[in-house]
Amino acid sequence: MIKFEKRVLRARFRNPLLDFYLDEQVIEFRKDPLTSSTCRINLKRSRRPKQVKEDRKAFERIVKESRKNCFFCLKNIEKSTPKFVGLKERYFGKNSILFPNLFPCSSFHAVVVLDARKHYLPLNKIDSKILLDSLKLSIEFLNSANKANPSFRYPSINFNFLPSAGASIIHPHFQVLLDDKPTFFTGVLIRKSLEYFKKFGSNFWVDLVKEERKRKERYIGRLGSFAWVADFAPVKNNQVSGITTRKISSLNELSQKDLKDLALGLEKIFKGLYRKGVRALNLSIFSGPMNEDISDFFRVNLKIVSRPPFSKFYVSDIGFMELIHLESIVETLPEDVAKSLRFKGGN
Repeated sequence: MIKFEKRVLRARFRNPLLDFYLDEQVIEFRKDPLTSSTCRINLKRSRRPKQVKEDRKAFERIVKESRKNCFFCLKNIEKSTPKFVGLKERYFGKNSILFPNLFPCSSFHAVVVLDARKHYLPLNKIDSKILLDSLKLSIEFLNSANKANPSFRYPSINFNFLPSAGASIIHPHFQVLLDDKPTFFTGVLIRKSLEYFKKFGSNFWVDLVKEERKRKERYIGRLGSFAWVADFAPVKNNQVSGITTRKISSLNELSQKDLKDLALGLEKIFKGLYRKGVRALNLSIFSGPMNEDISDFFRVNLKIVSRPPFSKFYVSDIGFMELIHLESIVETLPEDVAKSLRFKGGN
């Protein structure tokens, strides 16, 4: 029932990087088995000459300078971060702290500082204890927000890690949203999962894990209640999905053990990516609606993609929302743009 469709083309030319010897490059066109979105893979593109390169010394300087007045460090949080209205003003875990996003993208948009004591953590130092503490706090907030306004019931937990992944602040932090409607890509996942269920009478996510495990090509492994696979048709490099193996469709239904399993899996994936040379990433956890069981056809799942290493002249304006949820975050009002650019005397 699950089809992994791809076609292969070749491009041939005389390559100046090879003294104009004949070069043949293979391009794979792949289609996602659920959404039918497509990607193109050319492994040789990783060898492209890059005029702007990773600058580790510049990054170390920025980490040092940003530590001085970091809003998210423990000594500054009380005076520098906002407080909720109608909920607890702030939420506190063991070392994680949750508060409103100062520039929100939803009525309920929180920031979770992963560890307020540590200004910077490389990817391989974000361990399961830190992640579990932050995940628990995220769920506590989501439950509180949903209780305060039950019409907001589509949660997500997201992570822009470092500036090249769209983070404006170095200190590692999750972004937790609760929306009254699903994000565009969440809606796609739910709708396509339902279509698959109606067509085949089975759950796509269950079938996917079974099929990937049988094929052994992209299957990474299972830790407790989460299975991990490398996506067949990724949107970015090193894309990995985590899928709950339990009959759970909403984030707030995850048990403490589920969250522990998820945190451990994330730690292992983070460390594995770090060994591959990945230093920055985006992560989004997708959920069905709270207080509604759609687990017959949908399961809690997440996606992780790697982003470029830090360079002096590169800070991405693309984060989890644009890249994974496929929704734009815009800082200019179209009416103001038109007003500022309007032709004088034009019709």
